[in-house]
Amino acid sequence: MNNWLDRHPSRYARWNYWGSNVRQHWRHYHHHGDWFGRDWWNRHRFRLGGWHYAYWYRSHPWNYWWSRPAYSTLVGWFNWSAPSNVWSQPVYYDYGTGGNVYYEDNNVYVGGEQVGTAADFAASAAQLATVEPPASQEEQDNAEWMPLGTFAVSADEKETEPSRIVQLAVNREGIVSGTLYNTETDDAQTLLGQVDKDTQRVAMRVGESDDVIMETGLYNLTKDEAPVMIHFGLDRVEYWLLVRLDANEDGPTVDGQ
Repeated sequence: MNNWLDRHPSRYARWNYWGSNVRQHWRHYHHHGDWFGRDWWNRHRFRLGGWHYAYWYRSHPWNYWWSRPAYSTLVGWFNWSAPSNVWSQPVYYDYGTGGNVYYEDNNVYVGGEQVGTAADFAASAAQLATVEPPASQEEQDNAEWMPLGTFAVSADEKETEPSRIVQLAVNREGIVSGTLYNTETDDAQTLLGQVDKDTQRVAMRVGESDDVIMETGLYNLTKDEAPVMIHFGLDRVEYWLLVRLDANEDGPTVDGQ
């Protein structure tokens, strides 16, 4: 799993080609509006839940939440005591045929090792994505959040003008919080999950659904393109791509500090 991209440059080239097509179309047709600026948050009063970086967003300029962390910065960010052999090198999760996480005969293999059945693997993602609410209002208010960035969500290589956007952040306890926004419907919902400190795996629940889980690797979320696996219940998966977007240089168009 370590040095995966260096050892498999064709895999990186595939994701980069897909992501470059999305960004090329995005630059021509989308101008970000005031997405995730102050006025945007004021207009989108969806259910945030107990853990959400939006409680903290006024502590920084709007474009802070579009920024990209370095892997080395993330390693020193967390409060936990994690296995040094796990975090000494970044782990890149690459899904599907030719990747390092793949399905074969209803079993799942990670890094060439069988880790369980398809149902077992989906259940483990759901378990990782299940986060207990903060114990108190004080714990919620005191949580510090580091941005992971803002991404277009492309479900297929032909989807070069995706309407779904996700913004993600992680706190010092490894809880991952996000906002999924549909630019066509103007609907927004939360993403919530966490990082597995023993594997660098990340899994998040999507909105209020009990069945839809998005998983990736923490290191993936520091790159321009982040392959993700979407679990639909225990028996179906799809491989999508998060494509990093840059903040609008002119800032939010409607007083979106």
